[in-house]
Amino acid sequence: MRILLAFVAGAVALAPLSAFATDHEVLARNGPGGRNFFPATLTIQVGDTVTFKNDPAGLGFHNVLSDDGAITPFRCANGCDGVGTGNGDPASNGWSATVTFPTAGTVGYYCEVHGSSGGGGMAGTITIEAAAGPIAEVDQTSLSGTAPAGSSATAAFSIANAGTAALDWTADTAETDCATPGTVPWLALSPAAGSIAPGAAATPVDVTLDAAALAAGVYNANVCVHSNDPAHDPISLPVEFTVTASDTIFEDGFDGIPE
Repeated sequence: MRILLAFVAGAVALAPLSAFATDHEVLARNGPGGRNFFPATLTIQVGDTVTFKNDPAGLGFHNVLSDDGAITPFRCANGCDGVGTGNGDPASNGWSATVTFPTAGTVGYYCEVHGSSGGGGMAGTITIEAAAGPIAEVDQTSLSGTAPAGSSATAAFSIANAGTAALDWTADTAETDCATPGTVPWLALSPAAGSIAPGAAATPVDVTLDAAALAAGVYNANVCVHSNDPAHDPISLPVEFTVTASDTIFEDGFDGIPE
């Protein structure tokens, strides 16, 4: 069992996560009402996390283990089995462990000491919903590049749709704030618009940083992603472009070195 959990937990930890995921808290309690998880039922969105904690108001000897065959398996207390140095054995200290839920469905869980798989005793249920409508996600939080004056550099990011409806998007630039977009002469995007169906692959966007008309220095701007996802419109990606002095090339007789 521990080998299986280690493999799956590692895979989940490496999966790309939304920058807009919400963390929810569930306490392992000794009461009131007997030993229980609070809240015992919880509804979250795909990509959200749940942080399980041993209730600091009354520490008990608990852990949290997903039901047999769960779509997102985990065994946690002082961290989770298979994730770094995590240890899911029951413990009575003030432990805390966070689990990411990347797949829609229902996951039951229980305390190995005081519950059982299928909802027996000290147990709970998490319902993971796929959010309705489009959800815009990007895989970078900022962009940067370096090039000599007169040259150029490239960067890239990807736009994905984690929702259940088509995501229509455009991308532009702004010198200071995405609320007031404007042309940034040294910044170009390709493509600058598109549509992503639910479940489709992310769209890569190439960013060209052009120092053809720039002196040496550091330049800042923003890439702005707009879409029909009102909760995440716009998404702002700060850009930092470092332009270095170009190497001087001398013609024969002008480099000060005798031929």
